[in-house]
Amino acid sequence: MSAAKYRLGTASDVLHDPHRVAAARRLLVEVPGPAAFDRLSRLAARLVGAAHAKVTIFTDQDTVVGGYGLPPGVVGGPALLTGALSAMVVRQASGLNVPSAGENPRVSGLPAVTSGQVRAYLGTPLVAASGHVVGVLAVYDATPRAWSGDDAELLEQLGASVVAELELSAAQSAIGTSAARLEIALEASQVGIWERDLRTGAVFWDERCSAIFGLDGAVELTDIGELLMNHIHPDDHGTVMEAMRVAMATNGEYAVESRVLRADRAVRWTVSRGRVVMNASGEPVRVLGTVVDVTEAREQYERRLSAVQRAAAIAEVAAEVAGATRIDQLADITLRGAQVLSAESGGIAVFDSAGTLKVYLGRMLMDAVEAETHEPVPLGGVEIEQDDTLPTQHVAVHGEPILLANAEAAAKRFPRMVDITRVLGVNALAALPLRVEDRLLGSFVATWSTEHEFAQEDVGLLEGLAASIALSVSRLQADAERATAEAAMTEANQRLRLLAEAGRVLSGTMDIDQQIEELAELVVPELADWCWVVVTDEQGRLHEMASAHRDPDRREELAGYVGAMVAVMTDAAGARVMTGSGQPLHVPVIDRERIERALPDPAVRDALARLGADSGTVVPLLARGHVLGALGLFNQEDRGPLSEAQVDTAVEIGRRAGLALHHARLYAQQRDLAVALQRSMLTEPPQPDHCQIVVRYVPAAAGAEIGGDWYDAFLQDGGATVVAIGDVVGHDTRAAASMGQVRGLLRGIAYSSGGSPAEVLTGLDRAVQGLALDTMATALVARLEQDDADLRAGNTRLRYSSAGHPPAAVLTSDGKAYLLDEEPSELLLGVSPHSERREHVAVLDRGATVLLYTDGLVERRDRDIDAGTAELVAVLQDCAGLTLDQLCDRVLDRLFLSDAEDDVAMLAIRVFPPDEPRPDEAGPQKVPPTIEPSPAVHPQA
Repeated sequence: MSAAKYRLGTASDVLHDPHRVAAARRLLVEVPGPAAFDRLSRLAARLVGAAHAKVTIFTDQDTVVGGYGLPPGVVGGPALLTGALSAMVVRQASGLNVPSAGENPRVSGLPAVTSGQVRAYLGTPLVAASGHVVGVLAVYDATPRAWSGDDAELLEQLGASVVAELELSAAQSAIGTSAARLEIALEASQVGIWERDLRTGAVFWDERCSAIFGLDGAVELTDIGELLMNHIHPDDHGTVMEAMRVAMATNGEYAVESRVLRADRAVRWTVSRGRVVMNASGEPVRVLGTVVDVTEAREQYERRLSAVQRAAAIAEVAAEVAGATRIDQLADITLRGAQVLSAESGGIAVFDSAGTLKVYLGRMLMDAVEAETHEPVPLGGVEIEQDDTLPTQHVAVHGEPILLANAEAAAKRFPRMVDITRVLGVNALAALPLRVEDRLLGSFVATWSTEHEFAQEDVGLLEGLAASIALSVSRLQADAERATAEAAMTEANQRLRLLAEAGRVLSGTMDIDQQIEELAELVVPELADWCWVVVTDEQGRLHEMASAHRDPDRREELAGYVGAMVAVMTDAAGARVMTGSGQPLHVPVIDRERIERALPDPAVRDALARLGADSGTVVPLLARGHVLGALGLFNQEDRGPLSEAQVDTAVEIGRRAGLALHHARLYAQQRDLAVALQRSMLTEPPQPDHCQIVVRYVPAAAGAEIGGDWYDAFLQDGGATVVAIGDVVGHDTRAAASMGQVRGLLRGIAYSSGGSPAEVLTGLDRAVQGLALDTMATALVARLEQDDADLRAGNTRLRYSSAGHPPAAVLTSDGKAYLLDEEPSELLLGVSPHSERREHVAVLDRGATVLLYTDGLVERRDRDIDAGTAELVAVLQDCAGLTLDQLCDRVLDRLFLSDAEDDVAMLAIRVFPPDEPRPDEAGPQKVPPTIEPSPAVHPQA
């Protein structure tokens, strides 16, 4: 390669290019000495007529390897002065022609020039076979001179000779090194060399080749037949000859693996390779080749292959058992790994959670057992005794591995193995424990129908298989335990949720009918496909109360059946049996005979058949040891009977429903008693002269407690009409009793004293304190008054006083409504008995209506009392023209809610014109016998 073709990077980095430096160092290391390069330097100097010449190799510095006319000691060392000029040649990768160095600005300042040693310089690059510039051939003089073109061309040709000398030295060194290395490699690898002369038939072995055949020294055999007969295994004669024939026919390579017979008759495996060598005419003349003993390698390979096969078997088993979902799958999976040892069948024995040892057989053993017993082997395992009489149990119990190579050894160790051998054909057996950490899970058994000696590798494989099985058994058992725990937790959570929902339903309202209906809807379909609830009355008779079906379209059908069932069922029916015993009745399978005993009516039995009742559970509604009813739960066949936990849940629901039913009945009795008590104290009002009085009392909604609301109307001894309304603080029977006392005191004080409303309230307040009634109440007392002037004018005065009670409302005859006395109310009764009460007087025109009421009418949870009072005024204005009874009913209809939490008392008074007869709608005049009735019309009015 010419210097012009060398282009690598920029000129500034050529000197330091690592590839160029490496190429130069390679040649520098192989330089044999300066003689050849001194000779070429002298020749160059003489041909161009120069005084000095040198050959340098430029690595990271310029090193002189030969020269002419140089000072002593320069060759072999660095070019001290001319190195800069060599660097210029290497950097520009072309020749450098300097006829007069002192006049050339590129070199005039260099030390070689300024010292006077170099005045004329001619250099050419040395380009190695790699294309890199590795050095310089240069000639120079101490006086200027012009270099001709022939001089430059001559120097370039001599440079090529220098490079050839360098490359030749390197090649010779490399060949010598390679030959030495080859010899060392052949010796180290014990590769023998052989040669067969195709013209004479002779075969030559070197020493290493002879050693492979068990001979000393190099050997020459007369023909190939001798080689085959005495040194090649008879079974491989054909293989060797065929390989040689193919090589000869194709003039190609010879390769064969064969067994050789050593002189000591030992058999060794060898691999021979060779190549056919041809003469100048293209005729094959000899075969050159090598031979190597591969016996150890082959044995190692077989051992490695066996190890790989065993490892693959274990890995395959581990992968498959990792995906197993049942323990019975493990027996056949693991035997696929044992088949590497030619095992034919086997099985595993595993302790379950209850400590029972169950065996799971592989397919071949399972088939043999089924053929002997004529019964299928359960997939879920066969329970076996935990004794020492057979290897499977012995290993599972004691954790000691057992290897039995033949039937004799098996029978000697375990006499019962004689029957196993006879029935199942087991001759050899290996049983290993399944162990994870310190836990013994069972045993793994592999069987052979023939004798089998267990090598150490066999035991290792079996132990690996047992370890994989043990991990999978542990995983499957853990998964099963976790699944069982999760199922139990889920079931428990469902039970708790259902019980919580039952508690919510049974406490959400005081309407027991609604509670039981919602409870029936709750247990269907959570516990059953359909259900019914029957309860006992005071005479112990059963009545249907609720029912529910998972199909909403069949609920009416179910309700009809339950009603018919209660009417016709006998003492054998589940409801009657359970209410008689008080114990839950669980029937996993309801047979026809039971149905016929319980339901004698065929039509009712047909209705039950249409609903479907393959299993049933009846639980009691218990409260304080008494059975108040029954809850019946029924499922069709596809759902199955209730589990034990579900029965427990149903019993608990029945108990809670019984308590709710008991409390509802007690509350109803108490409420009825309180209402009756309260109503007994709220007497019918009188109907005095030209006045109509209408009263209303409405208890709070079901579920709320009875309060202390009351009203009263009576005539004082002088004939004046007094009306009163009040509300004792509290909501219970005590409040109702206190109400009766307060009302009675007020009536007695007002009648006996004949006092005004304020005087009556003051006396009542003192009596409450003096009699230690320990109660507080609101009250409003009013008296109707009319003197001659009022009579003539047709007006009525209403004198009233209030103890913290809501103000009365007035509806005039022309339809205007307003509240009386909207001033701040005075203290309640029972707070400060010595405080002075105020009185107010309102004038009522002809036909006016006054409405007294308790706060339950206007006060609700969703609004304050002011908003309720404003609504009352608005409602009253809509009542113009109504009779007094109609007015009271409309007010209640518009203002009293069905779910109100407070009871309401109302008293309405309507005054009529005294100059007109009492209207028919007011009914007749009613006054006590001691009071003289007034005339129908007052003449003076």
